[in-house]
Amino acid sequence: MANLNLALKRKQSGAAAIEFAMLFMLFFTLFYALVTYAIVFLLQSSFVFAASEGARSAIAVDPMAYGSSAQYASEGVSSRVRNTVSGVLNWLPENIREHVLGTNNSKVVVDVAGNSVSVRVIYHNYGANPVIPILNIPGYGPMLPMPLNLQGNARVNLV
Repeated sequence: MANLNLALKRKQSGAAAIEFAMLFMLFFTLFYALVTYAIVFLLQSSFVFAASEGARSAIAVDPMAYGSSAQYASEGVSSRVRNTVSGVLNWLPENIREHVLGTNNSKVVVDVAGNSVSVRVIYHNYGANPVIPILNIPGYGPMLPMPLNLQGNARVNLV
């Protein structure tokens, strides 16, 4: 009887390790998916917030302080909006901030048309240059579909 129990124990000795390995891969994949999408949602909401704050900051620019409406739009509104967006996104790591904002915040799109200001903050080609690598499952491909661009838009009327 003791020999039979010992023989059954030997047959089952590696089963727990195999079950753990299979479950670990499943739970790791789920955890990685959660973290990946959390970062995407964090960036997306941060860009929307930065664009909104940038558009709101345009209201504080005095049009009477500039000689022409072109000067008001380029020197006053655009520079203030770009500086505000840069300040809001200052928490981003340098490489991501450079990719999104560009040199001297030149990639922030500011459009002054009449009495309204539109602001757009874009992370171009996120799928090819993600913050954390996208997990590729052999035989399946990328674990999660990623958006091409992450962006935040805002518009405010100046009057």
